[in-house]
Amino acid sequence: MREQLNNEELILLYDVVTGSVNAQFELWITITFAVIIASYLAGHRLAKSLQYVIAILYTSVSVLLYLMLVAAVQLSAQFDAILASTNLFSAIALLRTSVWILGTIATIVFIFKGHKVDASKSD
Repeated sequence: MREQLNNEELILLYDVVTGSVNAQFELWITITFAVIIASYLAGHRLAKSLQYVIAILYTSVSVLLYLMLVAAVQLSAQFDAILASTNLFSAIALLRTSVWILGTIATIVFIFKGHKVDASKSD
């Protein structure tokens, strides 16, 4: 039988979930910029097969981190966290999800199309 969590425990749970979600989002942003910079600088020298490997690995990490975010949010919902049911929390979750999905798609496109043109080949 589950005992009811008191306010202090709910606040602690909220802090842990928020910290976890923020850390995952920051990691995703770091990985995204690393992939964009690497694709821009070295993309024209990579074989298509390597571009596909990079795109698959990046997408896999993005999906994994997003699923971890969803699991953290669902964990807090299991404990009837009062703070997780606010409209602000819902808006933040929706916006973060939009940024995550659109950013992942844009980065995948950038892997294949956004590389720096090799100056020695433009002659």
